[in-house]
Amino acid sequence: RQRIYEVVDADPIGKDLEKDCVLEMPQRLTEEGQRKCHEVFVDIEQRAVDNMQLQDGGAELVQFLIESGLKTAVLTRNMEKNVAHMMELYKNEMSINDDDVTIFEPIVARNTKANPDDDEPLKSKPNPDGIVHICKLWGCEPSEVIFVGDSANDDMSAANRAGCGGAVLLQPGGCQLDTDSGYAVGDTEAEIMERTPSLCVESLSDLKLCIESVLDEQEKNGVVQSEVSGEEDNYVYSSDSFSVTIPSIGVKGV
Repeated sequence: RQRIYEVVDADPIGKDLEKDCVLEMPQRLTEEGQRKCHEVFVDIEQRAVDNMQLQDGGAELVQFLIESGLKTAVLTRNMEKNVAHMMELYKNEMSINDDDVTIFEPIVARNTKANPDDDEPLKSKPNPDGIVHICKLWGCEPSEVIFVGDSANDDMSAANRAGCGGAVLLQPGGCQLDTDSGYAVGDTEAEIMERTPSLCVESLSDLKLCIESVLDEQEKNGVVQSEVSGEEDNYVYSSDSFSVTIPSIGVKGV
């Protein structure tokens, strides 16, 4: 984000602009400014591919989701090629040698179109369009999926705007990552609620334990009615390490 802002500040037009989303600001700059921003994006994304490592517990989580019959997708502000590389890392880690096996379906990136004939790609997070698109392909409602991300401003806002059944914020080591895109955020009660997750986890291993518990409770049909929300269609699942309220209709995808 800072590298794009530096280009914006040095641009004859950009220097007078208020800082905003790093994906949208380049469009308002001079041709030279746009070219420099493009170079920054290319460099950042290539570095991301070259240095990409799977998070601890990631392969075990994905394997568990697949074995549990849950659908898995990726919604990212990066390009599709970055996710394709990540998927290959997962397949190697999980000893999947079949080139036809797809772990994440669909992959929705910032260059993904809802339909091939569309003029523009789907709007990126925090817009909920990508989530709605994935659910449409899956044949389910957003309330039947758990959305996981590491940005409160972008990911949790998108999840809550779409109406996801769970909005999980990943905070490695308990620290919130600086991964926001730069959108201006408000401080009204409604705007704060949009950025508020239904659950925070410190690792993907913790998330796996949470989802395991939810699925186990659903299978045993021994859920406990939520006393916090007072809503008849919500249930609360608790353990020593987490407590999460989700719709009782069941989880179909992550």
